[in-house]
Amino acid sequence: MSQPPPGYPLFDPSMQPPGNFGGNFGGNYGYPGPSRVSAASITSLVCGLIFCIPFVTGIVAVITGFVGISVTGNPGVRGRGMAIAGLILGILSLGLWGLIGFGAFNVFHGSAPARLFAQSYIADLAAERLDQCQQNSSPSITPQILQADYVQLKGWGSFQGAVVFPFARTEQNGVTTFHMMGTCVFSGKQQRVQLSVTDSSGVLKVDSFQWLQ
Repeated sequence: MSQPPPGYPLFDPSMQPPGNFGGNFGGNYGYPGPSRVSAASITSLVCGLIFCIPFVTGIVAVITGFVGISVTGNPGVRGRGMAIAGLILGILSLGLWGLIGFGAFNVFHGSAPARLFAQSYIADLAAERLDQCQQNSSPSITPQILQADYVQLKGWGSFQGAVVFPFARTEQNGVTTFHMMGTCVFSGKQQRVQLSVTDSSGVLKVDSFQWLQ
């Protein structure tokens, strides 16, 4: 075997520079390929920022957040920060709507006697039992107000029933006030109503009553 001329360095494969030289020309192992942003991370962040749909967007944000964190473990996939942010926002969204739901359940469950009282009050008004309504009203509702409310409903036909739901509850000086809205069904139409019922040591009174347009 011939020897290289004097002064010419011997070839040492270990001293070959990094990259793709003299071997497999079909690939480029010295440079990483183009990266992409995880679609799951984007979805998680967007859903985490949307609080208007109870629970749904929060659940999607949490699930896609975990997926985004997992797939961004691949060096070619970006968006780990978005996935983490979406996951945190999703958890906060679920917690917020959970508190709102728990509060609404407590208000609805605790208002059962007041709701039945309000429905009975409306039935008495429709039947022109105004004296009974006056006994069940606070001083702010005068006989003249009751008479005007009865005159207004006379043209709506016979009373079929009423359904009311509380939307708020307040406490002041030991008196609980349930603020309600509902629908009264007459033979000629359906009419919305808004009223409030106070509960003072178990004594219920209608404190305000209004037919809505």
